[in-house]
Amino acid sequence: MTEPNSIFPPTSGTGPTRKGSLQAPNARRSPRVAIDMPVEVVGRSVNGKGFRQETRTTAVNAHGAHLILATATEIELSVILKNKKTRAEVECRVVYQKRMEGGKAELGIEFVDPQPRFWGIAFPPEDWSRAERKIPVGPSR
Repeated sequence: MTEPNSIFPPTSGTGPTRKGSLQAPNARRSPRVAIDMPVEVVGRSVNGKGFRQETRTTAVNAHGAHLILATATEIELSVILKNKKTRAEVECRVVYQKRMEGGKAELGIEFVDPQPRFWGIAFPPEDWSRAERKIPVGPSR
């Protein structure tokens, strides 16, 4: 189902087949981690004009990220993402872009090739549950 203000809908289930096991269209291939990480997005708008924008992630996983752009320019499907902390760069596909209030755009990107070390963080195991997290306990008396 496409949202009315989507610039282009999610591409899940279309295009070339991905390597790996078959999964439900909305299944995550790796767990998301909510993290505010500085990044730079470099690409081209659909009219061919280059753009470069510094922003921050809202969530990341070993296969991509979710972030907010300051402008809702419709961009090409291929972008370069730069991690401002590690200076690493990776080629990405735009899988979701949606206009937001205030002229901003919500952007979902996936790495062309999985990059579990790109973020410099350890991802929780797939069976991890926030509800089952252990709360640190002080020394017993």
